Amino acid sequence: MKLVPGTFLGSRIAVRTGSGFIATEYRYARETRLRRHSHELAYFSFVLAGSYDERRSALRGWQCLKETTLFHPVGEAHDDRFGNQDTCLFSLEVGPQFIAGVKAYDLQVNEPLNLTSKMARGLIWRAYRAFSDCSPRSALLLEALAFEVLCELPWKHARAPEACLPPWLRRAREILHDEFPNAFTLSSIAHRVGVHPVHLARSFLRQHGVSTGACLRRLRVSRATEELIHGDRSLSQIATQTGFSDQSHFSKVFKNQTGMTPGCFRASLPGRRRPSYLRPIQDIGRKR
Repeated sequence: MKLVPGTFLGSRIAVRTGSGFIATEYRYARETRLRRHSHELAYFSFVLAGSYDERRSALRGWQCLKETTLFHPVGEAHDDRFGNQDTCLFSLEVGPQFIAGVKAYDLQVNEPLNLTSKMARGLIWRAYRAFSDCSPRSALLLEALAFEVLCELPWKHARAPEACLPPWLRRAREILHDEFPNAFTLSSIAHRVGVHPVHLARSFLRQHGVSTGACLRRLRVSRATEELIHGDRSLSQIATQTGFSDQSHFSKVFKNQTGMTPGCFRASLPGRRRPSYLRPIQDIGRKR
């Protein structure tokens, strides 16, 4: 039995579609057994709660506990047996256009994989939070995180880091620095510099030590901090000027990076001196 996109054999809780991705949350009752099946699309699965055993053959399979992150290639057949408590899963299905694109960069997409890195788990959790967020900005964030999750797939062949920054990657960094107050996606930047979004995301992280999304947030917070120190605009005006969707989003990101809200930060300024933890905006995105 082959399941169509967006369909799983559990009870579907919610589903969201994006640019080439389908995100789904679903639940299985305790001790449920699923007959052998496959899926039309490749997908990542993530255990939010509960546990299950997945079998690809009599001798091969996974024991899936909380936070287990699996990649399933197109058409991979398996059956599942769930544990003694209800199990909740989150899945990111990947459209064929993206699978075709990442093959060109030698990413492994034809074999099932258990992604055990802390980075992969963290990205999936962030994707799930974006999936659960109903605000307008969450669609762009979910798309960006889906690309970053794809970048966690291993290369078929090990490659040494590029000796120098390629022109297209330098241009991508310039776009972030010059246009960070604007709303754009990883796909739009990749289109402008002429590479696949997954290649851009992976190369940017490898060269600069931060993802494009993290670089963008740091640029916005750095500029917002300058405004808080030297300007008199309201927090909502600063949020709009620096590219945040609203004041709430601004406050949340600012607190995550600095440990305090913008209002508390402004109130704490003695003589409006520059905090020592801030890096100059021209250095953001560069390796130390």
